[in-house]
Amino acid sequence: MDRFPLIETSGEAFERGHQYGEQTADLIQFNLAGYRRLFKYDAGLDWPEALTQARQYLHPIEQYAPHLLEEMRGIADGAGVSLDEILALNCRTEILSLAAIPLREECTALFVAPEATTDGHTLVAQNWDWSNLLRGGAVLLRVEQPGWPTVLTLTEAGMVGKIGFNSAGVGVMTNFLRYDHRRVGVPFHVILRDALDAPRLGLAVAAVYRDARADSGNYLLAHADGEAIDLEATPSDVGFLYPQDGLLVHTNHFITPRLQAGDVGIAPSEHTLLRYGRAVHLLRAQVGWITVETLKNVFRDHFNRPYSVCRHPNPGLAEIERGATLASTIVDLTAGEMYVTAGEPCKTDYQKICI
Repeated sequence: MDRFPLIETSGEAFERGHQYGEQTADLIQFNLAGYRRLFKYDAGLDWPEALTQARQYLHPIEQYAPHLLEEMRGIADGAGVSLDEILALNCRTEILSLAAIPLREECTALFVAPEATTDGHTLVAQNWDWSNLLRGGAVLLRVEQPGWPTVLTLTEAGMVGKIGFNSAGVGVMTNFLRYDHRRVGVPFHVILRDALDAPRLGLAVAAVYRDARADSGNYLLAHADGEAIDLEATPSDVGFLYPQDGLLVHTNHFITPRLQAGDVGIAPSEHTLLRYGRAVHLLRAQVGWITVETLKNVFRDHFNRPYSVCRHPNPGLAEIERGATLASTIVDLTAGEMYVTAGEPCKTDYQKICI
């Protein structure tokens, strides 16, 4: 796949979901097949057990964002699959967190403030690293919804959202984090979409804070006016970080001191520490002169390959354990433009899409 398909939806929640599911039915089946394998390999769950796990999150989603549950119902109807299967896709982070040892992680995310760029624009960006089994299962989803900003998100087919931005100038990037406890609550990807729906940055922050989170995750939230905040969230606590010298970088470990003791993701994925340091080093050297092209070069960096910022599959691992950069996304919030690659950015040109 050279480019991700652009899926356009509009109307009320169920209608939007139906349009989405109908247009991506084959990709949803592809993702379901991939997660059927991952749930079994990582967490030891047969498919019926995984669906039972997913069903626990229906009520928290309904309480938190009923319109997103309606979208999921529409997706299931349009794709010809069960609601439980769509729930399993949207709760894949929570289901995979049942694994005793985390085998996967996501990603390298960053923010660049206007004072650090050449043209005074605000940039947010991310390399999305994930299981190589799911390569080719993502889409670009544009959501037009009455009374709310239009959303443009890169997400896995069948999920309501992941990373991207909206027409109100709010951008959302993310990283997987692993903490020493979890619970049944609002799933990670549902919170991401609710933040993407926000008409102002404060409401994106509230999307993370306002209800019972099921699992841990990092939410890098920014606005076209040049402000950003990073929220390191566990099910019961939130740490927050602000840009320094116009930069904010995050990978897959906690930076907030009080949360570091409960971080159980570093030991099996210590390269998160190197990706963080490498991205900071490359960006600091360019402060004041950073452009979209600068970020493309950062995301193509191969220091510590294969576990580099631009990640490649490790041939020494079993196929099902191999990860890679499945997409690279750069958003110019000032211009309302997204640049995205389908696959490792060192191999693929960036496609430009406007909100």
